[in-house]
Amino acid sequence: MGHAQSPPDSLDRRLAAAPDSARLRLLLRDANALRTSDPDKALQRVDAARRLARQQRRGPQEIDALLLSGRIRYTLGQAAEAAAQLHAAQRLAAAARDTLRLASAYLYLGTTYKNLQQYGPALEYVRQARHYYDRAVRQGHAAARRGVAVTYNNSGTVYLEQQKYPLAAADFGQALRRGRLLGDSGVVVLALYNLGAIALQRKQPQTAHQYYRQTLVIDRAQGNVQGQAESWLNLGDALLQLKRYRETEQAYGQALQLARQMQARPLLRVVYDGYATLYQATGDFRQALRWRTRFQDLNDSLFRDETTAQVTEMRTKYETEQKEAQNRLLQKQKQLQRARLRAQQLLIRRRNTQLLGGLLVGGLLAAVGWLLYARRRLQQRVELEQQRQQLERQRAAAVLEAEENERRRIGADLHDSVGQLLTAAKLNLHALGQQLGPRLGNQQVLLDNAVATVDESFREVRGISHNLMPTTLLRRGLAAAVRDFLDKLPSDNGLRVEVQAYGLDDIRLQPTVESVLFRVIQELMQNIIKHAQATEVTLQLVRGEDDLTVTVEDNGVGFAPQTLGSEAGIGLRNVTTRMSYLGGQAHFDAAPGRGTTVTLEMPLPLAAVVS
Repeated sequence: MGHAQSPPDSLDRRLAAAPDSARLRLLLRDANALRTSDPDKALQRVDAARRLARQQRRGPQEIDALLLSGRIRYTLGQAAEAAAQLHAAQRLAAAARDTLRLASAYLYLGTTYKNLQQYGPALEYVRQARHYYDRAVRQGHAAARRGVAVTYNNSGTVYLEQQKYPLAAADFGQALRRGRLLGDSGVVVLALYNLGAIALQRKQPQTAHQYYRQTLVIDRAQGNVQGQAESWLNLGDALLQLKRYRETEQAYGQALQLARQMQARPLLRVVYDGYATLYQATGDFRQALRWRTRFQDLNDSLFRDETTAQVTEMRTKYETEQKEAQNRLLQKQKQLQRARLRAQQLLIRRRNTQLLGGLLVGGLLAAVGWLLYARRRLQQRVELEQQRQQLERQRAAAVLEAEENERRRIGADLHDSVGQLLTAAKLNLHALGQQLGPRLGNQQVLLDNAVATVDESFREVRGISHNLMPTTLLRRGLAAAVRDFLDKLPSDNGLRVEVQAYGLDDIRLQPTVESVLFRVIQELMQNIIKHAQATEVTLQLVRGEDDLTVTVEDNGVGFAPQTLGSEAGIGLRNVTTRMSYLGGQAHFDAAPGRGTTVTLEMPLPLAAVVS
């Protein structure tokens, strides 16, 4: 059986032990860490940080505190108060002529008002953000060029939500051109996907085909298997509208092969549905029925899994609450013990200092000078390395962001387009029944079966659109989605799962990062359920200042990683591949008979945290 890792020190203990020079940084960090798990306490921290920043006359940190306060209040549903905090940050940044923070304030305001569906103010704030990113570029901030491209994607999204397709296409086109000039494949792929979606909505399949051919080339160059599968699927949709049925069949075949390789069951369902639609359009009803049956069977399987998991939801929540209460009591006991130990150590150091102080003053001064010099040199090297790593992470994350946006697009298309068509079909069938009335005779049963089939199809389409991107992940973030997924695990396998999340309940990562990590955790849990024969699993998600660590530990039968070689399971290879996309690593610590510990580590730059 593996041993659970000790949880990180509490925020209160670290803050109490911090020197004055580090208190401001820790207050901001802790407020961010508590933003969703304990927003009231987070507001206390951020208010304290703002007061301390004013005392120390550190304007940039005061602006950061206001920006964070706005995000916390928006999480609490206090939209007006959130906007007030962001406006205050905007005024301070404008007064300080801090161009980059001013651009960030406008960008957050644009996001806030877009989520409130106040599209006019949202567009104006995005334009202001673009203006100040342009100014930052002229001031020599090269990284701000990407910010300009991002604002075009944001404004295009606002137009897209309003179905203003010409304006949306124009802004996505700007993002595409700028992304190409920057050599930023993430921005380019995202713009191409959005442009392709607009073309399909406007019944311009030839244009959509051209865009998706470009995304396929980029996905291949990046080695992005998921992106290639979805590009082939989108190409098939465009070719289907063009009535190039043989090429459509080939495109769906490529998507099917890659989806099976990744064992991506939700994507397989979409491919099965595409095949059924294709053969129905060509009049090959035998093949259409075959693929529709496959689609139905896979959908039923996923639905049964979800239904079984819901049976244990309340019991799992109750056990989780009990465990959290025990952990809180244990933490308080440890805090008391450590406080006593620190008091004893402080007394000993004070006595030693009094005895040796006179002799060591000169040596200490020299040592302090040398340490300051060494610390400065080390800090410079660390900053250079962080900049390099951040650029690498941004490039990989951009590719994944395009992948997840396309998954959302497919889900939205299924829900909005196919769902509306099925609803219209049902209404027409009802109208037909009312018009024919008694003349139906024995045909009434057939009509009733048709109506029931349309109802079932509507529910299936809705289920597909939701499964393409978990609702909890979209609305509440990674930590909540993981808890929701684990709460729904079946109870008949005797598996008890403990979840510990630190610093994640309060923030939202980029959608691509959240989705990839969520699917990696899903893969690991499925491997444990299928192979480990475990009874206990401990899952920790710990967000540090600039990194994120996920630990999954079980007490199962374990395995010998060195014996797997090239025959390692597809699931483990998928975990390693997805982590490499995020610039991170996956470490497997396992041996037969002593369980398995999987540690996922990835850098978490400021760009990965969104409002």
